[in-house]
Amino acid sequence: MPVAALEAPANPDSPPETAGYRNLYILLFACGFILRFGFVLWKRTYLRAPGSILPFGAEVCSIAEHIVRGQGFSSPFYQDTGPTAWIAPVYPYLAALVFRLFGIYSVASAVVLLCIQCIIAAATGIIIHALSRRTLGAQIGFFAAWIWALSPIFFRWPVSWIWDFTASAFLLSAAFIVTLDVAEKNTRKLWLSLGALWALIALTNPALLSVMPFTFLYAAFVNHRAFRSWFASAALAGVLFAALVSPWPIRNERVFGRLVFFRSNFWFEFHLGNYHFSNGMGFSGKHPTANPAEFKKYAAMGEMGYVDFYKEDSLRFVREYPSEFLDLTLHRAWWFWDGTSLHYQSREWWRPSEFWPLSLGGWLGLLFVLTRRPRGWLLFAAALLIYPVPYYFVYPVSKYRHAIEPELLLLSVYFAFVLWSELRVLAHRRA
Repeated sequence: MPVAALEAPANPDSPPETAGYRNLYILLFACGFILRFGFVLWKRTYLRAPGSILPFGAEVCSIAEHIVRGQGFSSPFYQDTGPTAWIAPVYPYLAALVFRLFGIYSVASAVVLLCIQCIIAAATGIIIHALSRRTLGAQIGFFAAWIWALSPIFFRWPVSWIWDFTASAFLLSAAFIVTLDVAEKNTRKLWLSLGALWALIALTNPALLSVMPFTFLYAAFVNHRAFRSWFASAALAGVLFAALVSPWPIRNERVFGRLVFFRSNFWFEFHLGNYHFSNGMGFSGKHPTANPAEFKKYAAMGEMGYVDFYKEDSLRFVREYPSEFLDLTLHRAWWFWDGTSLHYQSREWWRPSEFWPLSLGGWLGLLFVLTRRPRGWLLFAAALLIYPVPYYFVYPVSKYRHAIEPELLLLSVYFAFVLWSELRVLAHRRA
């Protein structure tokens, strides 16, 4: 295959192609959903594991429980401790809606929530193909989407843990698609859609916001280079984003007496991975959900006081042991990708040998993307280079990589295609 064929076509798909993709997308979605939800029913992952709250994610579902009981967005650690901003609001409110309809911590609620996640994960296969059509090519998207739909490696989070991991993977790739459409068509409606989508992302998983500036910069740069007027529409998109997210920080300021944008717990999470003689992996024994003494401290100090205490404590560690902190950070930058974190997690499905190949393939694919620069190359670079950075400073666990696994998969398939193309050219020259 010629290398030029690896790039997405510049023009929108014709109607016959769109109809063909529609049939492909129906099949992708059906296979992805049936396999995932079938796994839920087969392995009965909707039942709580012995000695664990799973599949109910601790903080998300504890807050949801208290919402349903009429106590508002509060108490992330099961017992009543008052208002919280420990978690962004979208997923707790989704879980609260299901709890209200099907019962708090009931089997029916677990089945419904896992079913919703399986739907989102199945739809991500469609998003993968749609993203590749606009960037690396439809054929690459075809293979990547089917790998996503059929491979049990990508079943891990939607079928077993009620949290925002699955939604994050879908939403980030969707934001990239909208960004590419904005760059191509530059309509105000698309700009506003981009702002609204990033507002939803911010209220679902704020960790993804590190990528947001690059989507706006990419769309603005492409339109600027094409001599199209874009500033007013981009500004309106920013205003819409601010307007949609503003009720949450306003609520936090009124409740806590200080501004908390999306989540309050960063410095506590930073502390879990950074203390003297830490292994750098976020020791759960220091967490209020696992340590009664820590829970009492949290309840006594209040959420803001508790976070402030550990902010001061962890920054003291950085000041007193800078070389230790640097060593941990450098190791975490490697551990995020190689699967070392799996050794520190109980009940994990993967082995490191099943984890790191996707990382390797993604990074090799990124090298080709950076040199050949197909459409949307900056978005792939931001996903791999920017998104993981906070986890290098805090702690890496396998679940945090899932948000960019659609991009890693596309880049891995892209690398395979480029390598095969180069090998064919080399073989032809020698013939």
